[in-house]
Amino acid sequence: MNATEIIEAIHGSYAKGSKHGLRNMHLLMERLCPECRVPVIHVAGTNGKGSTCAMLESILRAAGYRTGLYTSPFLQMYQERIRLDGLPLVDELMVKYGEPLVAAARELEKQDVQVTPFEMGTALALSVFEGEKVDIAIIEVGLGGKLDPTNIVKPCLCGIGAIGMDHMNFLGNTLAEIAGEKAGIIKQGVPVVCHVAKNNVANVFAQKAAEIQAPLRQMRMEYLTDAQSDAYGSTASYSLEGEWREVRIPLPGAHQLTNAMTVLAMVEELRKQGWNIPDEAVYGGMTATRWPARLEWCGNVLIDGAHNPQGIAALRDYVMSYLKDEKRVLLTGVLEDKLQPEMLGMLASLGQKIVTVMPDNPRAMRAEELAQRLHAVGGDAVPAASLEEGLNKARELAGETGMVIAAGSLYFAGGLRTVLGLPWR
Repeated sequence: MNATEIIEAIHGSYAKGSKHGLRNMHLLMERLCPECRVPVIHVAGTNGKGSTCAMLESILRAAGYRTGLYTSPFLQMYQERIRLDGLPLVDELMVKYGEPLVAAARELEKQDVQVTPFEMGTALALSVFEGEKVDIAIIEVGLGGKLDPTNIVKPCLCGIGAIGMDHMNFLGNTLAEIAGEKAGIIKQGVPVVCHVAKNNVANVFAQKAAEIQAPLRQMRMEYLTDAQSDAYGSTASYSLEGEWREVRIPLPGAHQLTNAMTVLAMVEELRKQGWNIPDEAVYGGMTATRWPARLEWCGNVLIDGAHNPQGIAALRDYVMSYLKDEKRVLLTGVLEDKLQPEMLGMLASLGQKIVTVMPDNPRAMRAEELAQRLHAVGGDAVPAASLEEGLNKARELAGETGMVIAAGSLYFAGGLRTVLGLPWR
């Protein structure tokens, strides 16, 4: 098999795959990698967990460690999900570890065990990190925590990012219920660092950590002692167990200030375990962090993968802080099951004019339907037949002095990066 065929086999399990707790993962890993000895950092959360993982990976790489990073979804190419030393998996390794994976999945099919694409991707990542002997792997939870396929790992450290309303059909209808699912990654005796949270969410984490005797650190806004921000990032100081002065955070948006705080606390926990992470690696690694499609500028186009109320609110705050008086055109495409009613008004507020498109995903909402819904909340929206047509139309409406705000789905953002010619490696 070649890399493309392996990726097609992984995606091909979408129609027939069926999740049964963590059973499928355990059966897959028994065949592929019975013993995973790589130290793992496990990160859950609704928003910001990818950015948190990216910052931490960059710091550990700057400290001289060989890193593995597993995140989802990908933007442009599947290989982005599995990174070695910050770089997407090369095709040669996709084949080396993908062929045994596909073979194992086919063997399980004969026993009426139908694995899912995410289970296959997770097993592939863990096999790569073990086989390529990384020093430490950072694993991002896919959905929830307790029953997520990544929750078979035995981590040395856990992190939980911001909690918001998303995947309610699986995780619950309140923040506390969703937090309970995320708290499922907390393990006995394993330190866990939690993002700044409201009391009802913080209480869920505190109760779970106390139940299973996991050392817990909850972040608070008062730990952020100073911050200077612009449209391209922030410089911030924090008072944690150590003092962190003028940390440069290259990821734009006020929400990255608290994500960075979580990362610094996680670094302090790793140091307690004996990991050698000098201050210069922390400052340098943070400054070098790159995480595409999260408030990413390409000329006069701002790309953001905001896809739930919390993410759209963060984007709106950014736009109102730095682009309030600019001529703005919103280019948007969403997944039908992701569009919550409260998102429509926030989306409509992002541009004086709106162009809608249909992302390349079976769950995508038709451009015409999205335009109608945005019209209903006061948006001046028109549909486009394709992403290319939509981008051209939005640029035309924005003119030479305006800007295009592109947001609504990570699948949409990835497709737009491809249309814009932005590299994925």
